[in-house]
Formats: sequence, C-alpha cells, structure tokens
Amino acid sequence: MRPKILIIDDEKTITDSLLRFLKFEGYDVDSINDPLYALKMIEDVNYMVVICDISMPGKSGIELLGEIKAYNGMIQVIMITGFVTMENILSCLRLGASDCLFKPLDLDVLKEAMDQAVGKIVKWEKILKGLQKGRKN
Repeated sequence: MRPKILIIDDEKTITDSLLRFLKFEGYDVDSINDPLYALKMIEDVNYMVVICDISMPGKSGIELLGEIKAYNGMIQVIMITGFVTMENILSCLRLGASDCLFKPLDLDVLKEAMDQAVGKIVKWEKILKGLQKGRKN
C-alpha cells in the first residue's frame, strides 16, 4: 500500500508542483487550496501525512495543525512556510508537527522529511499490531 498524502496550500502552483513530485516518488497524493475544507478531507480519507502551509487566508496552517492533531494524533504533519519566524516554528513544534520546512522548498529535504514521517507511522503500526496480537493470546 502506498502512503496517502494530503498537500494543503493556498498557492495552486505549490500544490501542483508538490503533487507531481510526490507522485513521481511513489506516494498517493491529493491536494487542496482552501484550508477551510481541508479537515473535512482528512476526516473522509485515511491520510498518513499532511503537508500544510502556515500562512493561508481563512484559516492559518497552525490552527489547522491543531485541528488535525486533535482529530488524529498519529497523522504526521509537515509544515511549510515562506514566512519564517521563531514564533511560527515553536508553535508548530508545540502542536506536534513532525517537521517545519522553508520555502522555496528543497525537494531533497522534503523527500527526507516524508521518509521520516512515513517511517514513524510504519513503526507505530508495527508496535500497535504487536500489542493487539499479545492481547489475543
């Protein structure tokens, strides 16, 4: 099964380029340009990783990060931003972002962050399956 990824950014050029790159890397990817509808997509689809811009109209990525983690703390969220501030970075880390990357994105760095995020999910799925087997015995 290919990891399911959601990209959230109000800039269509960003979502389009990341969508192409991640599909080429073998991920199953969706994107949305309106953060107000992103949580609904997350509730409807079993995403492993979300890539989310911090600065968006209507709802900030930091607000959305908090909502995603409240909905399902196992979803790995990689935050991206062109407006780097210490406050934004610390807020993202406090709310449980797995990483915070800066625009313009280095695709090698993004690939590394994606591999680490998916690796965390795979690790925890193995642990949880082991615990479930132990309870059945």
